[in-house]
Order: sequence, then structure tokens, then C-alpha cells
Amino acid sequence: MSLPRDRAVGALPQVAIVGRPNVGKSTLFNALLGRRRSITHSDPGVTRDPVEIECRLGGGRIRLLDTGGYASDATDLDGIVAQRALKAAGEADLLLLVLDAVEITSQDEEFIQRMRPFSDKVLLVVNKVDTPDRDALVWNAHAHGFAHVIGVSAAHGRSIDRLRETVAEMLEDQAAAPPEPDEPATLPPEEAPSETPSADRYEVSPEVRIAVLGKPNTGKSSLANRLLKEEKSIVSDVPGTTRDVVEGTFTHRGRTLRILDTAGIRRKSRVTDPVEYYSVNRAIESIDRADIVVLMFEAEAGIVDQDKKIASQAVKAGRGIVLVPGKWDLQKDSAAVRESVQEMIRFQFPVLAFAPIVPVSSVTGYGIRALLDTAVTLWGQLHRRVGTGRLNQALQSWMEHYKLPVRGKNFKIRFMTQVGTNPVRFVAFVNRMAGFPEGYSQYLENCIRRDLGFGQVPVTVEFRQSRKPTR
Repeated sequence: MSLPRDRAVGALPQVAIVGRPNVGKSTLFNALLGRRRSITHSDPGVTRDPVEIECRLGGGRIRLLDTGGYASDATDLDGIVAQRALKAAGEADLLLLVLDAVEITSQDEEFIQRMRPFSDKVLLVVNKVDTPDRDALVWNAHAHGFAHVIGVSAAHGRSIDRLRETVAEMLEDQAAAPPEPDEPATLPPEEAPSETPSADRYEVSPEVRIAVLGKPNTGKSSLANRLLKEEKSIVSDVPGTTRDVVEGTFTHRGRTLRILDTAGIRRKSRVTDPVEYYSVNRAIESIDRADIVVLMFEAEAGIVDQDKKIASQAVKAGRGIVLVPGKWDLQKDSAAVRESVQEMIRFQFPVLAFAPIVPVSSVTGYGIRALLDTAVTLWGQLHRRVGTGRLNQALQSWMEHYKLPVRGKNFKIRFMTQVGTNPVRFVAFVNRMAGFPEGYSQYLENCIRRDLGFGQVPVTVEFRQSRKPTR
């Protein structure tokens, strides 16, 4: 298969879902994926930042993009959303232009005219064809003059498989189309890809996945944009601007990193809007998808109770965590100030004494390289494995230094082994569980971090009862 004309060698084709607000773009996005990924709600304008995900469709891999709704009269934040939708349309390889089967508005008509220059890559999707009696409405859409039209019901799954097949066919036809006359028909041998990227190849070279979490307006989206070197996330003084998890990849010192920009997390009692409720849930769920959690907060305020809850979730999941005082350009940077902020954070949250603290400024770039270096270091520690022999040799030393309390019983740890990485987990086999000193696991976790190369990540030690060895 030859490469599409404007696509970089090895890049996946990008399919963008576009249209006015409330025509079901996010519902269609979720239906194509086969799972809920974009937030859906009856209120218009729920999606703001484009939501992008890699998936398999029709036997090949693509990047599927859900965009915010286009409104011609939009201003301020909604105007930015509309401009992002137009930008995504221009950059995509294939456009799924979504209309409502029962209502065509003036905004639809204007957006259709905006899409005329891209007509060769438009697949018109007539949504909300929920029942067979609406099938006839699809014929009306042919009057818009696009060559490819299909009726679906994203909410009920009608014709979604057919839509997947049509998308795959159009991408195949696009890939097989002859190049423009001023371009070479084939790539020179030295530039041609050795093989087509596959799902397995993406697994071979794992990404460092970084979720950026924190309260609203702490600079999370500004940091994500700085790392990606593009305005991927909308930055605004309006709290709650980011709703879905916005993703993007970049490289640092030869390593691929994926950033997950999340919605700001407020206290549960303050969340009354249903869209914000789903946004907060998606932000919390991003912890499970990440390797590293970057917890951003205002340097002057330090860590507050809501930050502590986020950090506790990350530690419970065994994720690496970096404490990041943001907007450092507003501080008078000096060694004394940095030390003062660090002491305040350690005092406020001693449980995270192992977590590195890296102040950053997305405006000036201060601390960005240090943050990325720290994230890569933590990723290495999360995937570190210690041999059982070395581990048990160290165990004997730790037990000699801090002997197990007797309490009338002879407690013993027979041996220890590492049972998992990312999260880092160890199991210690003991002669009896009943009455075993509860605090000893914390002592062993501290020793493992200190002596075995896990100094900046969460470590879990579980005790299990071992049978007495038989002769």
C-alpha cells in the first residue's frame, strides 16, 4: 500500500468527527470505540478540547479524534473551541461530518460550506436514525452534494459496523490514490519504512504515561501544551475549561512520553454540575492509565486536603508521583525560596516524603527538563526488579538492625520475593500471621526504597503465612 499524500512516513491516518454542537459526535466517537471515552451529555458544547485516541478499525490502526462543536456565532471560550474544530478538520485524513437526521440548522448549513474544500475526504454521517421509519431521512442528506453518505444511530448502535467498514474502505482508497504530479510515485529505498507499524510494535517500546492532576486553574493545561509544543489543551481563566482527558505524545532524550491532561478536581461537595462530575471521574480514572502522576498545585498555598486525596489515590495504585508547585514564574526564585517551599510541603504531607518535588513554570520553561528527567527516573524505578538472592541477603541485614518484637511469640520472616513491577510489590512469607507486628511492613518498605533502588516510588510489602518447611 502506498502512503497517502500528506501523511508522514509511519504516521497513522487521522479520522476526525466534526459538526455543530449536540449532533451526537461524542456518542458516535464512543460507539466506534466500543466503550465510553468522551463525555456525553444532553447539554450542548460539552466537548471542548479535541479527544484523540489510537484504535483499530477495519483491520488497521487509526487515530480517532472527537472535536468540539462548531458554532458560527461563538465567542470567547466557545470561539476557541470552534477554531480548534476547524483546525482539526484541515489536518485530518478523513472527516466524519455529523448531522442530526431530524434537524438541519443554519449552523449545519454554514459548517457544511466550511467543509466544501475538504469534500474529497468527507464522509457525511446522518445520526439519530434510531428506527427504520427514519431511514428515509438519510436520502435528504444526499442533497448536500457529498459523495459518501451513511445513516446511523450512535446511541443505539444501528449501522455502526457498516460505518466502520466504510471508513476503512475510504482510507484504503485514499492510500491507493496516485500521488500529485510533483511528488515521486514511490519513496526512495533509503527513506521507505522497513515495515508497517503494527499493534505489537507499539507494545515493544512502551511509553512513559504521565497524568497531570490537581485542582482547577493550577496550570495543568499550560504544562501539557508546553510539553507537546502545541496548543492542544485550551487554556483559560475559566475554572473547569478542561473536561475530557486530553492526550498527546512527545519525545525526551529518545524516550516517548504520553501526557494526559485532566480536568481540575474540586471537593466532591462542590461538584453539582453533572458534566463536571463525569470530568472529575475521568481525571481520577486517568491514574489507573498512567505510570507517573504529576500533582500540580499553587506554590504559595502548598498542598491542601484535595491534593492529599489525589496523592493518596496515586499511592494506593502504586503510581510514581511528582509534586509540582506550578506557576513558579510568579515566585522570587532563590535557593532559600525553594527550600522554604519544600519544607512546607514535607511538613504538610509527610507520608509522601519519598516523592520528588520539582517546581515548574510553563511560561518560562523553568523546571521542565528536570520534571521530564524525574519522570523517566521514576519510570525506571517502577520497572526495576531485584533478584531474590540479593533481596533476602538485604532482609537479614534489616532484621538484625531492627529485630522483630517477641511478645511471647517467636515471629520469623522466612524469605521475601518481589512479585510485581509498576506497581512495585513484594511478599514476605512469615511463620505466623496472627499477632504479627503491623508496623513492620512500613519499616521494610522504607528499607527497600533506601537500599534497593526504589527511592522515589511507592512500595508495597504484603505478609503471607508460609508452611513450615518439611524435611
